[in-house]
Amino acid sequence: MIDLTTPIVPYEGTGIFKLNETYADVCTKLKTFKILYKEKVLEVADEDFEEWKIVDILKRGHKYEVMQLFFAKDKLLKIVLWEDFKGSLPNGIHTGMNLLEAKKIDSKLERDDEFDELFESPDGYSIEYSNGTGKIINISIFVSEW
Repeated sequence: MIDLTTPIVPYEGTGIFKLNETYADVCTKLKTFKILYKEKVLEVADEDFEEWKIVDILKRGHKYEVMQLFFAKDKLLKIVLWEDFKGSLPNGIHTGMNLLEAKKIDSKLERDDEFDELFESPDGYSIEYSNGTGKIINISIFVSEW
C-alpha cells in the first residue's frame, strides 16, 4: 500500500519514489509494496524524447489515478500527484487548496503560456486547478534539469 500523506519535495520526489530513479527500480518497489498500478505509453513530438512511459498508481479499490510517474529514457523525470494525495509541498500548498490561497503562499506562481489552468513556480513545481471550483486538482514535481 502507498502512503498518500508523504511530503512532496520539488526536484527530489515523494515517499518511496525519487526523481531520476530507473524504471526497473520503481517497478521493483511497486511489486515489493504491492502497489496497484497500470502502464501506458504516450508518444510525444519533442526533440528530447520520443515517448513517455507513464505508470498510473491507482487508489486501492478504485480505477482512477492518485499519482502518475513519467519516465523518459528509463528515468523518472516527473511525478504528478492528484486530488486524493494528501501530502503537501514544503510551503504547505496541497491538492484541494484554493488557487488564491496558494498564490498568497507562493507569489512567484505564474500562469503557463499554453494552459490557462496551469501555474508554474520557479521553486520546482507546477499546479493545475479547476476553473469551476478554483481548487488545485494536481501538483507536479520534476527533475531540476527540466
